[in-house]
Amino acid sequence: MSSPPETVVLGLWPYATDEQIQFYIRGYEALYPDASLLLLEYSTSYDRQIGNALDALTTLDEQPTHNPMPKVLLHLFGGCGAAQGCRLLRAYKIRTGQRLAVRAVIMDSVPRLVVPSFRTSTRSPQLLLAFLYILLTVVYIRVISTINYWQYDARCRQNRHDLNDPYLLPHEARKCYIFAEKDLMFSWHDRPAEDDDEECVRDDVSVKRTSIDEKGKWTSDQERYWLGIENVWDGRD
Repeated sequence: MSSPPETVVLGLWPYATDEQIQFYIRGYEALYPDASLLLLEYSTSYDRQIGNALDALTTLDEQPTHNPMPKVLLHLFGGCGAAQGCRLLRAYKIRTGQRLAVRAVIMDSVPRLVVPSFRTSTRSPQLLLAFLYILLTVVYIRVISTINYWQYDARCRQNRHDLNDPYLLPHEARKCYIFAEKDLMFSWHDRPAEDDDEECVRDDVSVKRTSIDEKGKWTSDQERYWLGIENVWDGRD
């Protein structure tokens, strides 16, 4: 088993709730308790967050105990999370002249929007208002993405290019892709390609991230989700 990551960077999606963010924070704290956790949240302080993440990463690199081996895990959610991660990679390269020492990249789907039940809504109007706010945010983002389709498509292509660019990422960095459509986990050693065809190997692992039991413990599905992330970091199939 390889040594755990020193830093985990989470590139979050625009309408992530505090509860959802805490789910991933608790998960990584349980999986890698000694790792530093950096959050790239979608907000008006976006530039400051990138700067703070850069400061934290370069400070770690300057420590006397610095290990030159890849030690960073990137966990990016959706297109917005990928864009934040790619911007961080480019900014790190500009500031240090070196590639960020990334060992693994998790490209994750954005968690589904949970619709509160009628009973829950009547008992907690604040929860209903929060849901409506998130729903409006989702609709707004979808409308803007549709109107600016060509710009959105160009950004997606740029994200894909950056995540396969050996100038920004070590060529040996492992990648894992998690798709929500069928709750299956895919992973492959991606490489730059001239066309849109990609070869992949599929691992049929059911992932239901909302299935927490009544005691707040991970279910078997949750355990498989985090085990999948651990396997990517360790290089296990």
